[in-house]
Amino acid sequence: MAPSIEMHSPRVAILCATVWGVRNVVHSGMLDVLRTDGLHVQPIIGTSGGRPLTDVEGVGEFSLLLDAPPNRSQRGKPTLEALLRASFSRRHRIPSYPIFNRWLRRDATRWQRTRNVVVEALSVPGSSPIGLRWQVAYLERFVRRRRDLSNVRAQLAALRPDVLISTACIAGEEHPYLLAARDLGIRTLGCILSFDNLTSRTVLPAFDDYAVWNGRMRDQVLSLYPDRDPARVHITGTPQFDFHVHPRFRESRACTMRRLGLEPEDRFVLYAANSEFFTPSEPELVADLARRFRAMPELEHHRIVVRLHPLDDYGRWDHLPAIDPHLIISRPWDTAAGAFDAHDQTRLISTVLHADACLNTGSTISLDAAALDTPVVCVAFAGHPGGEEGRLCRDLYQTEHYRHIVESQGVRLGRDMNELVAETAAYVRDRSRDRRERSVLVKTEIGIVDGRAVDRVAALVKRIASAAHG
Repeated sequence: MAPSIEMHSPRVAILCATVWGVRNVVHSGMLDVLRTDGLHVQPIIGTSGGRPLTDVEGVGEFSLLLDAPPNRSQRGKPTLEALLRASFSRRHRIPSYPIFNRWLRRDATRWQRTRNVVVEALSVPGSSPIGLRWQVAYLERFVRRRRDLSNVRAQLAALRPDVLISTACIAGEEHPYLLAARDLGIRTLGCILSFDNLTSRTVLPAFDDYAVWNGRMRDQVLSLYPDRDPARVHITGTPQFDFHVHPRFRESRACTMRRLGLEPEDRFVLYAANSEFFTPSEPELVADLARRFRAMPELEHHRIVVRLHPLDDYGRWDHLPAIDPHLIISRPWDTAAGAFDAHDQTRLISTVLHADACLNTGSTISLDAAALDTPVVCVAFAGHPGGEEGRLCRDLYQTEHYRHIVESQGVRLGRDMNELVAETAAYVRDRSRDRRERSVLVKTEIGIVDGRAVDRVAALVKRIASAAHG
């Protein structure tokens, strides 16, 4: 019997450890494009509460993401990771590090403060090229000795992919797979998920190839990791912004208003919330914002749609509609369903598209809004004045990834409630204000938004997989 064509096709495994990876691979249509191009593709999908992160009906062949459980004590690992992050940030003078580190240390115990002093001191010699290489190698040995990679390695060996694709290299669930791929000689492609991943984290895993959004991100990869081959850092754009272009993800205003529970003639401002970890007093800020809207003739009839952050504690917002019926709470997806699907992405795109303005605190949604030509006002203060939260909300806009957004003048900053309300009202009066600057912001921070990033990534995957397949 003749071997099937599938046996001779390049084989690809794609890690979808997060809902954002599922979005970029499954809901964007990339999975279908790759299979139509003749590749044998196996998504490896993460779980939440024991269920896959998306409705797997229609996904076709897939595997579930496996864990690499500890087999020895993990004692010492947080300190090693903290030292590597401090050394890496010191080496490249990354401004995000002291901003986020100050926030993380706000409630530190005496022992933790002492450890932080030691970590900062050791990061001086640790920031040398030799020091960084030693730390990366030692931390990898630590993980290999103290976590059981056997199930992950056996799964990859059975799948026999020619290339393993990372969709969220900052997700710890992916790291065992990347180590196992190296053991098995499997080529790896890292698709950088977000605009802050390179400069707000620590040393990222090493990949054979990279898919990046734009020229700036390519330059960052080569600057932060000078040993990488420039020919293997590919500018493709990101499937995340293909949704903004395709009509099927842009519902009509009437349909959007109905889904949000609003009347057809209502006008609304979108408030995209952050997570409780970074903005604990945000519900109080939104309640105050609603009161200020009611006192301003231009905004008194506007509704405020509060879109919750996917990683937030939704319960902290439950009391708001009782305070002001003009407030509408919108969850990112139905947690009861236990899965994120294309309808959830459509609701996000359509909500941003039809809002009079998008308000947020240091969120990626500023880029989503700019891509849809929706005005953006960034909140640069906290619900509770002063303190570390207020300082964090102000300093977020000085981070390496966000300062370019502010400097583009494609967004406005609200440094206090008066300024936030005034800037919002100005956009309500004239939505076209800053349109040219928003367009420049999209080109410089996202890259090409033409709905074809999926095709470019798929073409890159096919080229790499075919070369590895031989």
